Amino acid sequence: MAQRDPHSCWDTNNAKIKHIDFDLQVDFQQKALKGTAEYKFDRPLDATVSLDSRDLQIERIRALDGRELKWSLGESNFLGQVLTIHDTRGLNGLRIHYATSPQASALQWLDPQQTAGKAHPYVFSQCQAILARSVFACQDSPGVRFTFGAKLRVPRGLTVVMAALGHGSKVESNETVFEFSMPHPIPSYLFALAAGNITAEVIGPRSRVFAEPETVKACAWEFADVNRMIEGAEGLFGNYIWDEYNLLVMPPSFPYGGMENPTLTFLTPTLIAGDRSLVSVVAHELAHSWTGNLVTNATWEDFWLNEGWTVYAERRIVERLYGTELANLQAASGRTELMKAFNDFGGADSPYTKLKTDQKGVDPDDVFSSVPYEKGFLFLVAIEHAVGRDAFDQFIQSYIHEFAFKSIVTEEFVQYLDAKLPQARTKVNFDEWIHQTGLPSTAPLFTSRLIDQVRDAQKRWTAGERDLQPTMSKWLVDQKVLFLEELPLQQTPADCAVLERLFDVARTHNSEILLPWFCIAAGSTYRQTFPAIHEFLGVVGRGKYLRPLYRALHQNPETRSWAKELFNEFKDRYHSVGRNAVARILEKD
Repeated sequence: MAQRDPHSCWDTNNAKIKHIDFDLQVDFQQKALKGTAEYKFDRPLDATVSLDSRDLQIERIRALDGRELKWSLGESNFLGQVLTIHDTRGLNGLRIHYATSPQASALQWLDPQQTAGKAHPYVFSQCQAILARSVFACQDSPGVRFTFGAKLRVPRGLTVVMAALGHGSKVESNETVFEFSMPHPIPSYLFALAAGNITAEVIGPRSRVFAEPETVKACAWEFADVNRMIEGAEGLFGNYIWDEYNLLVMPPSFPYGGMENPTLTFLTPTLIAGDRSLVSVVAHELAHSWTGNLVTNATWEDFWLNEGWTVYAERRIVERLYGTELANLQAASGRTELMKAFNDFGGADSPYTKLKTDQKGVDPDDVFSSVPYEKGFLFLVAIEHAVGRDAFDQFIQSYIHEFAFKSIVTEEFVQYLDAKLPQARTKVNFDEWIHQTGLPSTAPLFTSRLIDQVRDAQKRWTAGERDLQPTMSKWLVDQKVLFLEELPLQQTPADCAVLERLFDVARTHNSEILLPWFCIAAGSTYRQTFPAIHEFLGVVGRGKYLRPLYRALHQNPETRSWAKELFNEFKDRYHSVGRNAVARILEKD
């Protein structure tokens, strides 16, 4: 079998899914999506077709002419079960009648008390990396793209949103039917929906923000700059082709800072800081509209093509809108995060510090880290420095145009880079960056007045000076975060008390500041902060916060048992992505 993707049963020699039409009921009582998915393929099928699935309850499968088709499920493993449909030779399509499991790994069903309004249930999907197969049978590889249409039915009074174009709704009996279409081909990991008490505010000529009514006004204020971001991105990468760019602010259990679902970015509510200081996450998810959604990695072993490019694009947008000083400061923080990722893998010689990784037999979520993001970003900056920004900007537009709506592997990128910028290879060691562990000694460094201010304060702190309030009072949030992130986790009780006052942690609503502070408090057994840590872990489900905080608690012998108690108390509030990530940390000695 010719197979490019170790995480999918899709055989590259066989037909690909071209289009899917969904007709699904959102059943909050049974915690399931129920209905049909009708598939069309790009060419006639062979005698059998195999699809990825996980915990799906298959009722029956039919050809489009109504003929019943036999099917079977393979053995269960971390990839789910292969669904094999028989007697399909010559068919161009088929229809699967099914329901999702209440334990579907991509779906999180929230009780009313887990929402802002406390009155209505809520459900959302998160399909990256290989979780779409728990929502519908598919060729769950980023190498397969398809268009889709959808009818989603919810109880009257609730709203459905999708990462797709909406075509209105109508009331039928006790439910409301919402219709959507996605005319641009997407990979399965970008399939996304949410349903609950959701409303919207207009924030730009092609943008709305969706959220629960209790928070939508604050969300609209926080993201008022979104149209400037779109225009800035278009100046760098070409026209935005996805028709709309909307935002959905999720319940707190959402496991990521953002998810770049086309036309509808999903965002963590931790970005609602009240001061617009964390909106660079929106710049990142917007950048995915070109680097990720338009040009996609063909396998999860090539994930850096998605995220490394997007971090590069994000920082170019930040530079364009807010200046080089801030962009470089964020790059410095990214490098600190990269070094921590190396350490979490056991050192820079781990195979998962490579850009191109071998993930055969490995769940992509098990090795998820900032490596593809930050090392990928630095590799692209190294190329830019080697050839000059003007030449690299021309390459960016050419690259996006050449591979639009395509999924590629690292080797295809390198081949195209050699063809368009042959001079890059003479100055940048591609093999060292892509196939070797750690970070090349020639990796770019970044300078900024804002970084210098942080480094100066760090030196003063190390020398014993504690009266830093006059200096820090004028700092940006990113400077405060960098200072805290680079402090040792073990501080004296007296120094913890000083940090608590310096960063006003009792009153701040900024989770980017709270996270490194909580990690220090955990590592230092600073018990005065433990009630706040308890509250934080009981509300927030973002993996960026869960992983380091639980890790800090687990690494401290005095808080290790408490970490397990906290997880047992709150794990059912986390999405499966966040829950599994924490479980892996707590399983380590």
